[in-house]
Order: sequence, then structure tokens, then C-alpha cells
Amino acid sequence: MIDQMKTGAIISRLRKQHDWTQSQLAEQLNVTHQAVSRWESGITFPDLAILANIARLFNVKVDDLLYGETTTSENDAPSDGRRQPFRKIIELLVAGKSDDSAKILENQPDQIETLIDIAPLAQPSSLKEVITHMTEFKFNLKHIEELAPYLDSDTLKIIVDGVNDGTMDKDMLGAVAPHLKAEDLDRFADQIIDGTLATNYLEELAPFLRHETLDRIVDQLDQGVLGYEVLEELAPHLSKKTLSRLVARYQEGNLAFEHLVELGPFLDKATVDELIESRIVEKGDWRDVEELFAHASKEKIGNLLSRTLDGSLGEEWLTELAPYLDRRALNELVRQKISGGLNEE
Repeated sequence: MIDQMKTGAIISRLRKQHDWTQSQLAEQLNVTHQAVSRWESGITFPDLAILANIARLFNVKVDDLLYGETTTSENDAPSDGRRQPFRKIIELLVAGKSDDSAKILENQPDQIETLIDIAPLAQPSSLKEVITHMTEFKFNLKHIEELAPYLDSDTLKIIVDGVNDGTMDKDMLGAVAPHLKAEDLDRFADQIIDGTLATNYLEELAPFLRHETLDRIVDQLDQGVLGYEVLEELAPHLSKKTLSRLVARYQEGNLAFEHLVELGPFLDKATVDELIESRIVEKGDWRDVEELFAHASKEKIGNLLSRTLDGSLGEEWLTELAPYLDRRALNELVRQKISGGLNEE
């Protein structure tokens, strides 16, 4: 396993052996002295190209730097057989021989960990060249999760399309969605709309979809396989305009109140206040609107309290309203109760 603290320590040791300052090493590598300082502190890691320059500068091997060890000749190389494929892959990548690197990885699948280890250090273009040559390699979910942050979207799509004959696992979608292009995400959205992918895939996909795509999904609700129950996953990511359209659907009688409640945390308070009032007029039962209390304005909660105290609403409302009352309203409630108790005496 590559350890940037060890690599930083060995760069620091080699620099001091040459009696160079961090600025002098930085000048040799055409980087800032701050970059050298961050490497030596283990805060950041030099990329593969810079590591190759460091190795040449200090007459050591790149994989020695990665392992936090130094050897100056082949005879000094560790005898561990697992180290040799790693060393060869590193050498080939540094030399730009992506096809030869790919052959080793295909012939020795266990060496995929080498590619995963060095992925943060390699340029996306280098990784793409290697992976496009790995036509026979079978990537799994773990590989994809670990490589995804370092691959460009086109390379990632190549891997994903090659897994399980093009089918998509929900966990895999969650791993790759943040790194895919909008049009690729749209393709998965279309599969949810037509029922090819289950609706629970929206949980992983929705945060990364464009507003236009989310609107298209909303327009399909209750028209095919998608029902309004998916609003729970969609609501946090919908635009204000789309939220307003859904409220209008409820007002037109085309959306059940139980589904509208899912939108509560994302609606403006004036809209929530209006929904609470209209529901009270229609039903008059606190159980219909209690889930909206947390998103209502202080004025609305105060108004409901006043109506409870004057008898317009039943006393059972007090229990549900209490958690949302501010200090002023609570003081008024206590004053009213004390005053009422005294009057009864």
C-alpha cells in the first residue's frame, strides 16, 4: 500500500543527503518550495511524472519512493515476487507504454491493486490509455468505486458498460454517478422512467441530475411506472419552479396531500402556511397537517395557537403545536392557562 507519509519522509531524507534546501529541490523539479514542503509533510503526493523526475534526480526507483525505501541497483531490489510486477507496471507507465501495462494487468488480475494505488498520481489520460487496452479485464464494483474519482467520464463509462453485460447495480451507480457526464446520467434516468431500472435507483441518481432531467421525471409521475412516492428522493433536488408546479397539481386535485407533504422542507414558508390553512378548512384535523408544522412560519404557528386558545381549534392541537412554539408564544400559553384556571376558581 502506498503511504504518502513514508514517501514524504524519504524525499526529505534524500534531499538532506544532497544538502539541498526545499527551494533548491523545487527549482530542480520546476515546482514551488511549498509543494516540496507539502510532499515531505505527507500532506500531498507528487504525481507520477514528478515522482519519475525525483527518482532520476536521486538515482533511485519510482517504486522505491512509493514504498518508502531506497535501492540504487537491480541487485539491491527486494526479492518479494509481488513487488516485481508492481515495479514493472510503474516503469511502463512512466515510459508511456500503456498497452504493455495493460497486458500485465490482464495476465495478472491481482495486480489491479497496483493501478488503483497509483491512480491518484497518474494523469487521467494515462489511466484512460491503460484501461482502453484492458479489453479482456473484468472490473468489479470495488475496482470501479476506487478508480472512479481519478478517471474521466468517458473512461469510466467504458468500464461501467463492460460490467455485467451493461447492467447496472444500484451501489455501482452510486459510486459512478458523481463522475459521469450529464448525458450519461440522463440515459440512466430514461431507464428509470421506462422501468428498466428500479425506482429506488433514484436515491443514488437524483443528486447529480440536471434540472431539465428532473423536470422530465416529474412530468412522467403517475403516467407510467413512476408514482408520486418517488417525490421523497426527488424533492431535495427540485427547482422552486418545479415545486410550485407540484403544489398546483395538488390544488387542482391531481396530487394527494400525503405526497405533497414530502415537499414541505423545500417549500417557502408562505406556501406551507397556505397549505396548512387550506387543509384545516377542508379537514380540520391536526393529523393532516402536523408534518408541515416544522416548516411553517412563526406567525402561522402563533395564529394556530391563538385559535386553539379561543376554542376555534380543539385543545388536542396544543400537544402537536408545542414543539414549534417560541418563548413568547409559550409564555402566552402559560398566561392563558393560568388566567383560565383562576377564572374557573
